[in-house]
Amino acid sequence: MNGTGVGVDHGRMLDLLGIEAQLLIAATHDAHPDQPVWSASGRTLGETVRHLGDLCEDALSWLGSSEVERPWELPERPELREVTNRFAVRLAALLAEFGSRPPHDPCPTWWPEQHEVRFWVRRMLHATTVHRVDVQTAAGVERTAIETDVAVDGVDEVLRVWFAHRLHALGITASHACSVGVHVAGRNWLVTADERSTAVVSSDDVATTTPDAVVSGDPAAVYLWTWGRLPNRAVEISGDPDAVAQLWGLLQLATR
Repeated sequence: MNGTGVGVDHGRMLDLLGIEAQLLIAATHDAHPDQPVWSASGRTLGETVRHLGDLCEDALSWLGSSEVERPWELPERPELREVTNRFAVRLAALLAEFGSRPPHDPCPTWWPEQHEVRFWVRRMLHATTVHRVDVQTAAGVERTAIETDVAVDGVDEVLRVWFAHRLHALGITASHACSVGVHVAGRNWLVTADERSTAVVSSDDVATTTPDAVVSGDPAAVYLWTWGRLPNRAVEISGDPDAVAQLWGLLQLATR
């Protein structure tokens, strides 16, 4: 895996994006929009669906789609069906845009390491997956499992794109130096942070490095933990708990 989304086949990512959207929409049936989401996002169920619709519009704009020449205006307190319909329509437009362009087609992105359509396919798959979990949890619907390859790719994305890049772009650094190994399904990442910078190394070689702490466990659990959707008890932690706490805190600042 090289951090550009090739851990999951492009066609499979498109299929999964559609499936995740269907699962999310199904979970909104009979749900209350003000139901709180238990996660670091701090949103309600309705706000989560509205936010995901915003992300769809944002991606369409970056892709240069004519679909968003006029943003879809919603009232200040829309009904849940309104925000769900907006998300469904915008996601359908996004899938059509993705389906009409090869994954390596050049397009603007906010991650300097990749300026191709595949960036947005990957980004929207993980955004939809994480928020689908939010909506299912808030609605009291049994959470659909996340497949291992998607979870592993998601861990890579959150560490490389959000932790390593986004924190730097925001000018956020750690309060003290630490290193944490993240291990899932035979993949290894070494995450480092100090008062000057944050960095991620992804390689089988990092298994020979001794970090201050290690986070491991079921790939889906580690994936959701990095996004603040599961507590520490859902993953396996060894070593310095302060290093893990700082990593988790920095991840939430990067992904908020």
